[in-house]
Amino acid sequence: MLKKKSYFFSRAVGGLANSLFSMVFIWWLQTSTKSSFVVGIAEAIFSTTAALSIFYGPIIDHYSFKRTSYYSIFVQTVFLFATTIAVYQLSKSYILALICAGIVSVCDEFFNPADRAILKETTANEQELNNLISKVSNIDQLVNVAGTALSGFLLTFLISANVMLICSLLSLISFVFLFYALKEIKDRPKVKKAEAKYLNQILNGYKFIKTNYFLSHYLWSSILYSFVTPAMAILLPRIAQQNGQAGLYSMFYISFMIGFVIGATIAGRLSVRVKTIGFTWIASAVPLLLIIFFSNNWLIFTGLIFLFGLMTSIHNILAESLIQITADDEILGRVLTTIRTSTSIGGPISSIVAGILLDSSGETVLILACGTIILISGLNIFRAVNEAN
Repeated sequence: MLKKKSYFFSRAVGGLANSLFSMVFIWWLQTSTKSSFVVGIAEAIFSTTAALSIFYGPIIDHYSFKRTSYYSIFVQTVFLFATTIAVYQLSKSYILALICAGIVSVCDEFFNPADRAILKETTANEQELNNLISKVSNIDQLVNVAGTALSGFLLTFLISANVMLICSLLSLISFVFLFYALKEIKDRPKVKKAEAKYLNQILNGYKFIKTNYFLSHYLWSSILYSFVTPAMAILLPRIAQQNGQAGLYSMFYISFMIGFVIGATIAGRLSVRVKTIGFTWIASAVPLLLIIFFSNNWLIFTGLIFLFGLMTSIHNILAESLIQITADDEILGRVLTTIRTSTSIGGPISSIVAGILLDSSGETVLILACGTIILISGLNIFRAVNEAN
């Protein structure tokens, strides 16, 4: 039995630790090295660990999801402390700090699929699973907003190393509460069968996805969508700069997150249907395309970003619920990590292309490109409606 209050608290504290760390670590690198190249290396490491998620799947499925969650967050906590020590004592040892931060990022990629898979093991029906995923997504987005705001506040009064120590302690607290929350959940029994080669185990997640009509369409739509998110991350500060107010950047981000939280609440009350996923996916392109006409009006722009976040949240959560409902338990970890790879694979390329488009052609071309990608990927989801429902 999952102790939900302890689990939610652990998720919130752990998420806050990760959000704080990602902001503070980049800030420390920037202020210490004064090199965008070094910061770029750090961002590349973080995005690469996500893009390589497909390789973690067989390991996650081989062990119980409960133990994988325990071990990954424990190792993550150890290396958060190691990173803090590196920053405290070895302020010029950037390579060591980058290695430790990379391991922290890898642990997070192990933890999240295993943690999500536990939700399926501890729920009685599809609606309960969807409600639980909705609540977890709400927590994740709220702590992201809190972490972003808190990092700026803490860095005003504390040095980066002290804030990293706080991150480490929060991660330790999260581990303790997670251990308590999952204590009564039984380990999943291992299925004794001949082990395939590691490469074949990796590909088993993709092979399963190919046999499922919804998952096969969702995979390719996710690959397309992976080019949109990084482009939006570059677009928002550009619009804020054009409006002449640095504070608008955080306002845009918070507006998106608020929309996401409200969308998650709505998604928790909806039935999990491919048609709803496809409709909200396509609908999310509407506020994005309208941005073209209101990029100089920060108030309307903020409202459109809110609607974009709301629609995006609904189709994300419903899709995650359907993935967990559809995938077999013994291969769930590999399916989740394959999907995770598909949602991250376009990141590095998109960041570069988006920057080039903004500098050479302005935001209109970039927004049109993103809107077109969303429409095409959403229509691809609709192709699965008749077969999947």
